[in-house]
Amino acid sequence: MANSKFENVYISSNCNQCPNALHWGNNNLICYASCNSVCIYDPEFGSGGKVVQSLAKHTALVNSVRWLKGSDVPFENEIVSGSADGDVIVWTLNDGKFSHNILKGHNSNIAIVDGMYRQEERMGATVVSGSMEGNVKIWYRPTCSDAFVLRQTLDFGYNICISMRIYTLDLLSNHIILAVSLDDSSIRLFLEDDTSQELNLKPAAKLKGHEDWICGLDFTRDGGDLLLASSSQDNFIRIWRMTRQEKSALNSSAVNMKTSKWNFKIYVESILIGHEGWVYSVSWNPINNTLLSASWDKTMVIWEFDKEHNLWLDNIRVGEVGGNTLGFFGGVFGPDGDTIIGYGYHGAFHMWKNDGVDWNPMVTVGGHFRQVVDLAWDPKGSYLFSVSSDQTCRIHAPWPTEKSPITWHEIGRPQVHGYDMNSIAVFSKYKYASASEEKVIRTFAAPSNFIDNYIRICKVDNDHHIVADNTTAKGASVPSLGLSNKAVFTSDNNAQSQVKNSKEIYPEESYFTALDLDEPPTEETLLQNTLWPEIRKLYGHGYEVYGLSASSDGKYLASACKSTTQEHAAVLLWDTADWKQIQKLISHTLTVTQMCFSPDSQRILTVSRDRRWSIFEKNEEEKFVLAATTNKATGIHTRVIWCCAWTHDSCFFVTGSRDGKLAIWTKNPDKAIENVLGQYQSASSHLSLPKDSVTAVATAPCLISGQFLFAVGLESGNIHFYKWTIENLWQLVLDLSESIAHHLTVKKIQFRPVLGQTGKKKDDNDILQVATCSADYSLKIFNLFIKNL
Repeated sequence: MANSKFENVYISSNCNQCPNALHWGNNNLICYASCNSVCIYDPEFGSGGKVVQSLAKHTALVNSVRWLKGSDVPFENEIVSGSADGDVIVWTLNDGKFSHNILKGHNSNIAIVDGMYRQEERMGATVVSGSMEGNVKIWYRPTCSDAFVLRQTLDFGYNICISMRIYTLDLLSNHIILAVSLDDSSIRLFLEDDTSQELNLKPAAKLKGHEDWICGLDFTRDGGDLLLASSSQDNFIRIWRMTRQEKSALNSSAVNMKTSKWNFKIYVESILIGHEGWVYSVSWNPINNTLLSASWDKTMVIWEFDKEHNLWLDNIRVGEVGGNTLGFFGGVFGPDGDTIIGYGYHGAFHMWKNDGVDWNPMVTVGGHFRQVVDLAWDPKGSYLFSVSSDQTCRIHAPWPTEKSPITWHEIGRPQVHGYDMNSIAVFSKYKYASASEEKVIRTFAAPSNFIDNYIRICKVDNDHHIVADNTTAKGASVPSLGLSNKAVFTSDNNAQSQVKNSKEIYPEESYFTALDLDEPPTEETLLQNTLWPEIRKLYGHGYEVYGLSASSDGKYLASACKSTTQEHAAVLLWDTADWKQIQKLISHTLTVTQMCFSPDSQRILTVSRDRRWSIFEKNEEEKFVLAATTNKATGIHTRVIWCCAWTHDSCFFVTGSRDGKLAIWTKNPDKAIENVLGQYQSASSHLSLPKDSVTAVATAPCLISGQFLFAVGLESGNIHFYKWTIENLWQLVLDLSESIAHHLTVKKIQFRPVLGQTGKKKDDNDILQVATCSADYSLKIFNLFIKNL
């Protein structure tokens, strides 16, 4: 890191909501699909794991990812991914960096991909991809230095490929067997033609038995036999055994599959009944032939063959308990065979590890599963809030441990709402307001149970006295059909012991239990036991609230709603002491897209879809009055202004627009008031990025080498960092491309309000942290090394 300008500290993003979107390689790295990207998750990093990289080249949702596997390749270094854009991409890891090879041939959504290495050739590989247009394509690469070439297309007419798995028929011949499940509830088997010099797959058998779509397939070897596990939406799992026989030994009672030398008898060894919902995936243990199944009934089951009774039994059952969840999309074994990971409907990860006696839940990574639309540091930079169109507000914080590097995790989910979230404003460490697709603003305060757990997990000084009193809630719960987080007090918990069933007080989905945690909570705990109680609802807007902003002193809250008229485009100002509306600031005629208080809390800057900005200044009567605005004659921007920000000294402010311009403004007390600008004027020439739109901007909390530092987020997902002074103007010092920053629109950027790294008690004034969020479902935190900028 000696000469590096930055490092990625945290990537927060959940898995896509589809089967086959996660795979765990023998290299102990997990790849999973997240929006249009592939994320690389190292579960062994630090004490809680870390998403170390995101790979972005797809232009639509990634539906399937797999590590290329092979018995003679101990550690995989290639991933194949398929997307709704119709592209298949092979990612190759060399010297710590991934290169990509795009395979074009499909004209429709890619549903499933798989790939494997060939034993006889050095890094030669075969990749298969199935699309919604009813075909499977086979791609082949003779050696690692060659490109993949389309060798064959298997056409199924009007049948759609649901799942697929490729494997070697036996260790001696190295010939390929391909299993494809179609929407007619059948499995088609294809064998490599062993009489041909070229790769060619021929139909070999058709397996029937399931009564609904087959969503999961997986092969393993049992001695000289092959086992194929299939899981279906009929709630059943079937295990098919393929036994090799002499060519002449045909069996009329079983399905026969032939090669030029051998005949394979295929029969159902067992039907596993134990799930009460669709079974989306099956995965064999790489160490022993136990089978993991993941189902829509909120459980994952490990099945083991009992030799004494000659039966497959459900040996271990784990899963989600409570909360608003809908079960599992998939689950896989780790390379050690003693760890399993699954992901649910909301993309959240669940990991369990076997200690020899029990399977214990483990700390995992996670994040939002829809656009992350806003974020905010608490005033001291202790942790980070984020809100998303997945209808949740989440808190992210570092987890320091003595012997391992710091890892970031979600430590709280204060709000699980029923509307898509739009904005958040943080007043203090333990108090915030949020807005969603409704006319109401909701304010929240931290319960004592969250504060206790935060102090233990993050190992910070006890500041419980800031909010602790007799009225502080222990936690919060949400009624089954409600949207408001209701406070739960200690007396409520004591009353539970007086009833036979504690659920008589709280419905199953919202039941709160106070927990003492020493490590980041699991998904089930986050859903139910980290909610913050709602303290006040604020009414006043006529349409859905679009944006919020809090003053740096925490005394004021500004809010704006969606609007097409001047009446509803007014900014409402609230006093946070009593939550009363104290002013209505009128200037704009269309939706105010962002508001920003100056750091000294004396001015409010607003920008709008009407292509104007406005400044409201506090007068002697403690009222905010319109001091300046722009119009067509005085403005610089020609398109909607998306973002704005003040410099740390309250002397300058910047505005960013869809026209790709970033303008900087200042107040000149000596300027005569000649027009609507008042005493405000442009501070220098504007920055122009004509090929992109400026969607987010932030300023550093201090001067960097005597200059202002600006972070500029773009619609493309790129983030640029510029230094600026009146003398030196705009100097690009750092450019984060889509592979590092984001691959869709940057929604918000905010620097940590103080220098140094969150979670480290030792001050480090050479590091500045910046948080970013995007429409690509991700939130990221970067360390900027000030000396190298």
